[in-house]
Amino acid sequence: MSHTICHLEIPTADVKKSGEFYKKLFGWKIDYGWGKDYAMFSTGEGVLSGGGLDSSEETRSLGNIIIYIQVDDINAMLEKAVKLGAKKVKEKTEIPNVGWYGLFTDLDGNTIGLFTPKE
Repeated sequence: MSHTICHLEIPTADVKKSGEFYKKLFGWKIDYGWGKDYAMFSTGEGVLSGGGLDSSEETRSLGNIIIYIQVDDINAMLEKAVKLGAKKVKEKTEIPNVGWYGLFTDLDGNTIGLFTPKE
């Protein structure tokens, strides 16, 4: 067995409210048929096969695991997230020779990263 990451969960106080937030922000499909305290989401594409370990003060100060969603336009998605009730944490920032990222906290305070690779 390869021990790849196969699932992730985003903590929330209100499954329906959080589901609608991510549906409106990213267009994810949300399945509420798992009971009142759980919903599944599907991004429709992509493969998660790894991640990173980060000991920077900035990342450690956020206090939780950060998932990153690949997007075409970080600034537009940060703006959209804020309009839907999120809080911007980090403006679009370059990662030299890799791409760009930005961060926001969702309705429940979870830190979510946005990423655009360098072409």
